[in-house]
Amino acid sequence: MATASAPNDSDVSMSPADEPMVTSSSASTACAVDTARSNEGEVERLPPPDFTKFDAKTLQQIVANLRRKPGKLGEEVELLLKDLPTASSSSTGPSGNKSSANGTTSSATGSTSSSKQPNHGTTAKTTEELEKEAAALQYQEIKYGDGEVNDDALMADADSATINDQEMSFLDRSKFVPIRLSYNERPYLRLIEGATAVSSYTDKVDGVPVDPNNPRLAMKRTTIMMKQMCALLSGILVSQAYEKGQQLLKTREFAEYRDFFRAVFEIGRRYKILNPERMREAYGKMMYVMQDSNSKDISELLGFSCVQEVRTVWDVLSQHPSGIKLLSDPLLHQATMEIRDRGRSRREVEKDLRTKQNAKKSLQSKYATSTRRVAPRYGYFRGYDVQGDDTSTIGYHGNSESLDEDTIEQCVASLGDHSTYLRFNREPCDRLLEYLKEFFSPADPGDDPKLTLSIAEGQHGARLSHTHERQYRFVLQSLLLWREVLAHMFQLWHYAEHDLLDPDHPYTLTSTGQGLHRVQPCQRVQAAMSRILEKVQKQVGVWIGSNQIHLGDHNVPNALMFIDKYAQVPRICQPIVLCLDKIPKLYSEVGEHNKGLIDSFGGVKRLQKLILADFFRHAFDGSGGDNFFDAGSCVDGRLTSAWNWCSQIERKPYFPVFLLTGFVGFDGEDGWDK
Repeated sequence: MATASAPNDSDVSMSPADEPMVTSSSASTACAVDTARSNEGEVERLPPPDFTKFDAKTLQQIVANLRRKPGKLGEEVELLLKDLPTASSSSTGPSGNKSSANGTTSSATGSTSSSKQPNHGTTAKTTEELEKEAAALQYQEIKYGDGEVNDDALMADADSATINDQEMSFLDRSKFVPIRLSYNERPYLRLIEGATAVSSYTDKVDGVPVDPNNPRLAMKRTTIMMKQMCALLSGILVSQAYEKGQQLLKTREFAEYRDFFRAVFEIGRRYKILNPERMREAYGKMMYVMQDSNSKDISELLGFSCVQEVRTVWDVLSQHPSGIKLLSDPLLHQATMEIRDRGRSRREVEKDLRTKQNAKKSLQSKYATSTRRVAPRYGYFRGYDVQGDDTSTIGYHGNSESLDEDTIEQCVASLGDHSTYLRFNREPCDRLLEYLKEFFSPADPGDDPKLTLSIAEGQHGARLSHTHERQYRFVLQSLLLWREVLAHMFQLWHYAEHDLLDPDHPYTLTSTGQGLHRVQPCQRVQAAMSRILEKVQKQVGVWIGSNQIHLGDHNVPNALMFIDKYAQVPRICQPIVLCLDKIPKLYSEVGEHNKGLIDSFGGVKRLQKLILADFFRHAFDGSGGDNFFDAGSCVDGRLTSAWNWCSQIERKPYFPVFLLTGFVGFDGEDGWDK
């Protein structure tokens, strides 16, 4: 797996795109060294490199001149020279990314440069080899353990999701579960949503062309960045406190209100994590503003950074000894359990509700050291202090002196929100796994070619060729991977924000083929995804297809795109599951039109299997890209194929059935055709 990282001194790129940089820096250094050596008469001078023919031999001549310089530079060049034994050596890894000796990419973009390089002989040959290797990776099989696949064991693991969740202690879970917003924080949420909605920050800042050889463009972009950021922050403060906003416009002392700005941005981030379907446009704009404010240049000019850690349940309860004890109380399982009504009577559901409510009251009476209750102000700005600090005078989450009943109730509700999130997002994957096992068998493809899972490259847009059994395994492991990612979404979200707001690994504004994007390394998310992938691979026994994770390249430019990509999984799976579940009810309803439509497909069971077969075939066929780098059987390519299938749903013969079951679209509530 390729790992995107920022360029360092040990990275050597053979790309002609780097020629101007080498010409300007290395040539001047080489000439200086040659001049010094010629005066001393110690070493024979080499002919100057011919920069019109930039290849490995020319680079070796440059390095040979550099290694004459004594000291640390000469030692580093000795190490660099070992990686270039011959002119035929290549610095391109099997994944299509330019890699160094340690296997990391030598560019912050991490994307393939074959489309940007001139078609020289060596480069063209290397590109062809890379394409063949990438195509070969689509059909590889990686065995783990004894390599045996037990479908019953895999389904049992999926059914025991609740038990596995409980194995993670609430103490560990509380460290990444955000605290639910209080009533007094709601106005600030509307404030940041409104401010980002009217701001055109990203359009103006990221619309400036970037040229590393032109410092004027960099200065122009920094100037625009500062103007837009000051305008946004001024608007936030003016909307909150008009008089103080007027004063800020005169003095321009933004650092005086840094705690207020940090608290407002933190509220927006916390709300987004708890509600992934909200703030879909505002969140990205807000994160890019914070990303720029946390950069070294902007933070020095502005006088502060807008970044503040997201407040979690642990941050609140860890202030009190009784709060830490609460996280180990067995009653917390009952107080946060998710109550399901599927296949249960009304009496059973009401009994669980009473048990849950009694558990909450018991925890409050047992661990509360104060009975204080804060009167909510229900959204009125007037009277609020614009200064927020680490103890959060904005809103109320308890204090270090006492732990009141309201704070306990809010923390328990936040942990319950996490359980609800897991059910809402993972249940569609679990239901599809159940449907896969119910309607299909890996050993029996059946006699009807429309109901088999086999796919062939070039047919119906497929880029992969799989037998029925192989495609069954491929779909099974893909759904298990999605389910595991969603189970750890809160942790991944925290890692993603840390990667985005990391000033030590800045982004690079790069054209990825889909417009300008902020390409940035994602080291924390990369490590977490590698662990998740390894867990699923061991679970399935045999991993079919490529195990490459695209992060920090032209496919997934940064951690924000990663989060947005996997947040779509429930939006893809949920409408399909709802349609399949409602087909029997639709058939039993009074009306000949519904029955006639379903009978035209062969009945309820055959219609369900027809929809599933089409989804399992063409949503996992490697489509959605022009090559095997952008699509295929890689980890992210599977999700790309699923979105490609969703974009063609209106062309399916069974699409009227989707509409009759209440389908409004995979992305929003405005209707499938909006």
